[in-house]
Amino acid sequence: MLSERNRFAAAAAALLLATSLGAAVQSHWIRATDSAGLDGIQSSRLKFADLNNDLRPDAVILPNDRTSPLRLFLNQAAPNTSLDFRYIEISNTGLPALSKADIIVFADIDNDGTQDAIIGRNLDIYQSDYKPPDEEPTHSSWLPGNGDGTFGSPVRINDASIATSCAIAVGDVNEDGLPDLFIGNWYERYFSGYEAYANDLLLQYASPDGQTDFVRWPLPNETVPTDFTTDLGGRPTYGTAFVRLDDGLPMLVELNYGRRWNRLYQMDTRHPLRQLADYPATPFIPGEADAMPAHLVRHLKGRDIAPSAGVDGDSIRHGRHQKWPQELANDKPRSMRPDEPPFRANGNTFDVGVGDIDNDGDFDLFFSTIFHAWAGDSSDRSRFLINQFAQSGKTTFEESKHLSVDRLPAPPDPGEKWQYHHVRQNQGDIFAELADLDQDGRLDLILCSSDYPDEPPYEERLRIFIQQTDGSFADQTAELGIDHVGAGMPSLADVDLDGDLDLIVGQSFNRLTSEKRRAAALVSGALAPDSPEDAAPQTRATLFLNPAADYKHSLTLSLNGDPKNRVNRDALGAIVRLTADLDNDPATPDVTQMRQLLGPGGHAGKQNQLIIHFGLGQATQATRVEIIWPNPQRQKTILENLPAGHHQIHQP
Repeated sequence: MLSERNRFAAAAAALLLATSLGAAVQSHWIRATDSAGLDGIQSSRLKFADLNNDLRPDAVILPNDRTSPLRLFLNQAAPNTSLDFRYIEISNTGLPALSKADIIVFADIDNDGTQDAIIGRNLDIYQSDYKPPDEEPTHSSWLPGNGDGTFGSPVRINDASIATSCAIAVGDVNEDGLPDLFIGNWYERYFSGYEAYANDLLLQYASPDGQTDFVRWPLPNETVPTDFTTDLGGRPTYGTAFVRLDDGLPMLVELNYGRRWNRLYQMDTRHPLRQLADYPATPFIPGEADAMPAHLVRHLKGRDIAPSAGVDGDSIRHGRHQKWPQELANDKPRSMRPDEPPFRANGNTFDVGVGDIDNDGDFDLFFSTIFHAWAGDSSDRSRFLINQFAQSGKTTFEESKHLSVDRLPAPPDPGEKWQYHHVRQNQGDIFAELADLDQDGRLDLILCSSDYPDEPPYEERLRIFIQQTDGSFADQTAELGIDHVGAGMPSLADVDLDGDLDLIVGQSFNRLTSEKRRAAALVSGALAPDSPEDAAPQTRATLFLNPAADYKHSLTLSLNGDPKNRVNRDALGAIVRLTADLDNDPATPDVTQMRQLLGPGGHAGKQNQLIIHFGLGQATQATRVEIIWPNPQRQKTILENLPAGHHQIHQP
């Protein structure tokens, strides 16, 4: 029997042969969960992070309930195995028990070179059956990493709201070299009104005794009473992110639920009398304990530009539901609900993918959104938003039908009857990510859909859309050999250190029929083919290994910032431009790609390995690499003729 590594080689040989004959063939991805030591894991949310500083992505598995513990696996070399690596579970991590609604992400909060854990407690305090966490920390906190996959005692983030926290992003919004947090909060009381908590932007500073601390920056209009016209105040947020979309500071992305408008905060600083090179200015009352946090809050400014930028929702604002024939509406009671007011006329937006999909020098967005056919035009669809900054100098976004990834049945022709599948149809797009999976220099789309029992070919599953030469995105999931129904959180990393991006993805059976659960469990191996019909199907997380490194080259960077030069140790917010001759033909022009090092962010604290990855196609080197470090000076590092492979780069 061929090992998985040998199957990679065989697939690559087949691809090269097919290419020489002019055929367009994709190599199958390898389902390697069991071989990698991650078999039997039931989880919808998981992530990669290097927790022991060996440049190998470790795996963190979150529980599906209140009683199961969080699990942590270290990626370790295993030279005599089929994969040359294996995940080994460690115990006594020091991490607390988490409920399914709690959030955990990993980043180097204190800039000591080791990943720390940040926990957002989902505290639904206004519910009559509310129960506080069973163990410390009982509030949102961070735990310092020990560098071996274990963590120290929790440190409470005092300024974090006691709220229904459900998203955490990590970045450096004021570019002072200290990582900040953007915590997204949800409804104050779900099913009992539309009121929601305001979100928490937490700016890091060093307290007078030198300890890591945070001060909350008030978001614009957060104290305005909810009027459901302009819908100011808090909105139920499912995703947050720090993203650089122009030449200024990182912006705050707020992805909102309940068909409420998304927000995009453009940030700026009030320049002190002293030069920007001296930023942040020394507090005006030296030695006073509250001087620095007060100064940081006063110094940072921001405003919501989502409506003018075109990212708050699509252009349809009337909120009217689809009007179904009576016999169909009776079968789907939700379709008979009253039309929605304008403040509920747009997205159930969960997640965002960020990348320069057209290689024009600015960063585009993909919003993953749950669409319900019964809601009609009052429910947005998942969509690409193309940044116009490179063309106009303004941060505005445009949609393109050329880039649609809809999987909805076409409406009936005039005179034909509406069918039940038109009423029941959803697009449960909860997670999304952009990455160059086939290493051709063009970003591709990972779209994870779940939670609704739609029929094939519209079922909710993991889908891989590969970008074509004309810039469109083609669903090539089947060609890649991927079959994963009910796709939960994805995470990308180079787990086998071969240069391409591999994928782990959770699974959710929420709302699926028993037949669909069984079919999905048979594919994942959670059920054996001869299992009794009444055997309970279980979800399975799945690790897919990408074979792209066997036929195309890549360049990967691990960046190390210098906090003394106002760059956080993880270098979150760094922008890298790479130029290479992707087809290895001197007669054709070189291609310039751009990437941004994003920390945890999006829905539920989605997180990837903290690396910058470029596909090089047939090129064996990058002719030029430009790293723009995320400090006020925008310090640059220029590298020429950098060979393919992995490189560690330290800020000079």
